[in-house]
Amino acid sequence: MTQVIISPAKANSMYWLGRYTERVYLELHLLRICFDFMIDGKPEEYNRYLASIGNTFLYPDLAAIRSGLVHDKNNPVSVLACVEMANDNAILLRDEIMSPTLGYIQMSLEYLRHAAAESKEPDLDELQKLTDWMLAFWGSIEERVYDERVKNFLRLGKLIEHLDMNIRFSYKFYRIEEAFTSLLKCYDFEPRAFSGDALEDLKKLITEQEYDPRDPVYVNKVLLLLGKVVIL
Repeated sequence: MTQVIISPAKANSMYWLGRYTERVYLELHLLRICFDFMIDGKPEEYNRYLASIGNTFLYPDLAAIRSGLVHDKNNPVSVLACVEMANDNAILLRDEIMSPTLGYIQMSLEYLRHAAAESKEPDLDELQKLTDWMLAFWGSIEERVYDERVKNFLRLGKLIEHLDMNIRFSYKFYRIEEAFTSLLKCYDFEPRAFSGDALEDLKKLITEQEYDPRDPVYVNKVLLLLGKVVIL
């Protein structure tokens, strides 16, 4: 098995690359649901999305919300802003993830920048390209990256983001349990990347008995621990 020495800075970039690519993938999925609700005459679903994602930007109307959540680079929760952050980290990791893998992030970034420059209304069919490129990114990681530590740091970020977003949007417990079980496997592989105290607290909270995504106190507590459990 090929392994390289991974500096703390590189490990941190891998973690955040994993987080941002997963965030883009999940945001696209959730935004499609919101867009569909608007077509069906239920624009109030945007309020749920905005509250759950932690959006603090104000937009004058639904069209501006649709465009802003995809194309507004100044809004840190927009798809474009997240792709830009993923690209910043991916560039630093070109040698580790390989140029073809980086290419899927850069194609996504160029597409979004071009659409934003033309002030295009987000198109559901066109957004599918971005979803496909995010999936291709992870497929390329599996195909081209042989160092298991590199994969583990990337997967660690992906799983933390997956848990964060799924809890924010009240996914069923079995989805949370599956991701948390995978996170524990990352711990087995790289225990020094974790805060043991935060992980033990998460184990107590992420159980079928305790899980309550409708309770904001519970949600905030779990999200705070998810932000602390990885120490890179």
